[in-house]
Amino acid sequence: MRRLAARFLIASLALFVSACALQPPSPRSFTVSEQQLAQAIASQFPFDSTMLEVMDVVVKTPRITLDPTTNRINTSFDLEVSPTSVLGLLIDKTYKGGIDMSYGLRFEPSDNSVRMTDVRVSRFTMEGTPDKLKRPLEKLGPGLAQRVLKDFALYRLRPEDLQAVEGWGYKPGVFKVVPGGLSITLDPVAR
Repeated sequence: MRRLAARFLIASLALFVSACALQPPSPRSFTVSEQQLAQAIASQFPFDSTMLEVMDVVVKTPRITLDPTTNRINTSFDLEVSPTSVLGLLIDKTYKGGIDMSYGLRFEPSDNSVRMTDVRVSRFTMEGTPDKLKRPLEKLGPGLAQRVLKDFALYRLRPEDLQAVEGWGYKPGVFKVVPGGLSITLDPVAR
C-alpha cells in the first residue's frame, strides 16, 4: 500500500511539474523610480534642432513630474532660440524661454528605443522677443515643438539588455505611469 501511495505521489508530482512547464509564462513588470526616469530623460538633453531652416532651437534642463491618473509624464524644458541663415542676418540675438508638455511612452522594436507618444504642449514662452515676433513664436511654437518631439527617442536599450530579457523569454511591453515611478511590463515571447 505504501508503495502504491508513493508511486501515486511521484506520478502526481511529475504530472504537476510537466503541467507547469507547459503553461506559458505570465507577464512580469518592474518599476523604474521617478529619479531614475528623470536621469534617463536628462541624459538625452540638450537637444539641438533647426526649425524651418530659420531658427536654431536648443532644448535643455528637463524637469519631470508623473501623472498616474492620465498615464502621462509632464516635463518642463528651458529653450534657447537663435535665428539662422537669412533671419540671422536681420536678428543677432538668442532668446530664452520655456516649454511645458506631457506625453506617454512606447517601445519601438525596430531600433530598441523608448519613444515619446501623443506629445501635448501646454505652455510655450519666449522672453524678450520683440512684439512683432512674440505672438507668432508663441502661436507657432507649440505645434512646431509637438512635431519636432513626436516620436522622439528618449532612451535606447543596449543589445545586451534586450538579449537578457529575450533570454528569459520576454520582450518589452506596456509602459504605465504609477505613483513614484514608471511600471514596465515584460510580455512573454511566443515560442
